[in-house]
Amino acid sequence: MVRRSPQVTIADLAKELGLGKATVSLALRDDARIRHETRLRVKKLAELRGYQTNPMVAHVMSQLRSARISNYRATLGLVNLAPRQEDLLSNTTFHAIEEGFRARAIELGYSVDDFWLGDPIYRDPEKLKSVLRARRIEGVALLAMNEKDHLPKEILTILSDCVVVGLGVRLVQPLIHCCCNNQYGTCLNAVRQVLESGKRRLGLVLHRQNDRLLNGKFSMGFRYALEESGDRPEVAASRVWSFQADDIEGFFRWHESFRPEWILTNRTEIADWLRKGPAVTRKTALAHLDWDGSMAGWAGMNQHNDLVGAYGVDLLTAHLARRDIGLPLSAKTMLVESEWVDGVSMRPEEFLG
Repeated sequence: MVRRSPQVTIADLAKELGLGKATVSLALRDDARIRHETRLRVKKLAELRGYQTNPMVAHVMSQLRSARISNYRATLGLVNLAPRQEDLLSNTTFHAIEEGFRARAIELGYSVDDFWLGDPIYRDPEKLKSVLRARRIEGVALLAMNEKDHLPKEILTILSDCVVVGLGVRLVQPLIHCCCNNQYGTCLNAVRQVLESGKRRLGLVLHRQNDRLLNGKFSMGFRYALEESGDRPEVAASRVWSFQADDIEGFFRWHESFRPEWILTNRTEIADWLRKGPAVTRKTALAHLDWDGSMAGWAGMNQHNDLVGAYGVDLLTAHLARRDIGLPLSAKTMLVESEWVDGVSMRPEEFLG
């Protein structure tokens, strides 16, 4: 086994030269406060001994010196890609991720600057890049992505200068680090939870665009769980209905085709549809695949979206600390598992009336 020589430190150089560590440190940075002759002597010995600056320590010290001068506080950028700025508040998933991100960032000593790409100021694709550079922001999280294989030009311009992490959705092209819920496991485990109760006829209702954005993880988890329990693939596929807000008649035709005992969905309006339908529909239990505490009476899967945001900060700051700036050679995806929550919707006679 090859033994590596111990790394030469500033303390080693200072001891050999008979100088203070602060003097050596300043001399290596060519500080004018140190005599020219001393600077040359320090640099000559440093080169002779193979001294190398630790880039991580140098970066941290640079920030600390800047903080003493200008009250600078390390800042992360949170970029909202939603078409409407208010979507970050009205969409409970986005809002929970944002709150978790902000809370963890503050806990770690960072401030958070918010950016909405729909702001007219960012019509110039280079504007975001210049703003981030001016504010010395090198860590950026993307929220409310509505395309899995496309990034706006404004984001493409910053990829070489920042650590970029996607929140909630795994971006396929370009591949960047990501933190999201394990949506495949969410639906798979929801089906298993229902099957354990003895029910066999399950249906899945979700918008096709939602499933496409997630690379089919919900529908594939659902279908695999049914096939695992003994259903034929074609039967499992027929149990999925693509939600369309203006096609309630189509929904009832699908419901009548096999009369599901349970429906898994990410659309709360399905409960109202069942209430409006014939008596048989009001015997259908419901579970929401993205449950949150505001959904009165619903059972479902708590995706822990706040943790998606919090762990996104952990992923972002870990790469910042290592100075892994730019597109990664091998992107990481961090998955957060869901948890089943009981609710009145498990008892349709009580929930649907």
